[in-house]
Amino acid sequence: MDLSAEVARLNEEVRRVASRATKLGDVVTDLSGARSVEDVTRVVLSKGMAIVEAARGLLVLVDGDRLRVLGARGFSPEFESRLSSITRDSEIPIVHALRRGETIWIESAEEFRDKYEAANQGFAELADMQTYLSSPLIHGGETIGAMALHFRESAALGATDRTFTLLLAQATATALHRARSYDAEQEKRRHAELVAQAREDVLGVVAHDLRNPLSLIVTTTELLLEEDLEPAKRKQILEIAMRAGKQMNRLIGDLLDTVQLDSGKFTLDLADVEVSTVFRQAEETFLPLAHKRQIRLTSVAPAGGACVWADSFRLTQLLSNLLGNAIKFTPEGGEVTFRATPNGREVEFDVVDNGPGIPPDQIDRLFNQFWQARKADKRGVGLGLTIAKGIVDAHGGRIWCQSTPGHGSTFSFTLPVGGSARAQAPIT
Repeated sequence: MDLSAEVARLNEEVRRVASRATKLGDVVTDLSGARSVEDVTRVVLSKGMAIVEAARGLLVLVDGDRLRVLGARGFSPEFESRLSSITRDSEIPIVHALRRGETIWIESAEEFRDKYEAANQGFAELADMQTYLSSPLIHGGETIGAMALHFRESAALGATDRTFTLLLAQATATALHRARSYDAEQEKRRHAELVAQAREDVLGVVAHDLRNPLSLIVTTTELLLEEDLEPAKRKQILEIAMRAGKQMNRLIGDLLDTVQLDSGKFTLDLADVEVSTVFRQAEETFLPLAHKRQIRLTSVAPAGGACVWADSFRLTQLLSNLLGNAIKFTPEGGEVTFRATPNGREVEFDVVDNGPGIPPDQIDRLFNQFWQARKADKRGVGLGLTIAKGIVDAHGGRIWCQSTPGHGSTFSFTLPVGGSARAQAPIT
């Protein structure tokens, strides 16, 4: 044996280990400074993988009963999309390591194929490396997530390489634990800020939009105190006061509904509700207003006495919000149609108008609180569509809008089918 050559080889190995140790220290420092889960993921899948010379990497976070893929590197885009669907029952090494709470080393592509190709053909393309590591990420006895690394060379099985890889896993677990707590605190802070902003918005609405009808009621009440007021004039003033009172009552009801929705205290009294009954009531309510504005109002109830599983009062409120908006923004001589169509396990409702329509860039904001497409319009405070969405969400339905500027809008929502159809309807 050439002693000098062996000494040179050992010296080179020492330098290599020392260099990797220094770089690993830098990675640990970066992980210590990483505040968010996203920052940790970026450091591990870039600098961390480079230190241990991994060709592919995958990082998974335990999120309650779910697994959330934080990031992947070295995989094809198609395979990354497949990884996003993994669960605790998936038969792949990273999930096995997480379930067992121990590191899994696979020492060849052949071993990988023997253990996993038959169990899940969708992961067969992974069997092109020489070494595979899957390690649970555990901090303080809690399993935070898991990490998988794939190596092209079998050298990764060496004691030194294994040590560096496991040190990286431990540093990742510690960083994720800290970053997850930071993200949770940030989310709480954002929620608190949103609540504070919502409170300011509500106070602003109360201060501004309640002031006008309240002032009107005070003024008309003072006029009614005049003893020589003519009967016709007295009646006119009373009607003005009544309209102002109804406006205040509607605004207060909207604000209360919004508070209940935001606090999660919005409750429903569910029962089978006949769609035709709700449509008849809506016609009786809105036909006078439509005739006054010379708008043709048409209803198309489903044949066969279709029912929905819903809160009757909230369904009427929901439909009234949408019809009221449609009539309000449809010009004189226009047309508003509302219809319902059973579709499997749900019934779709549509409110269609041929009004001015809504620009595409405003569609996504329609259901936001206190937002109005027409800022100059003072006939509401921007809560109607928010409440409509809250009602639909509470029923487990969907709500959306399709609109073309100059050609009108269609607001649609779905509710669960009711009656005997609920048990018979196929799952689609």
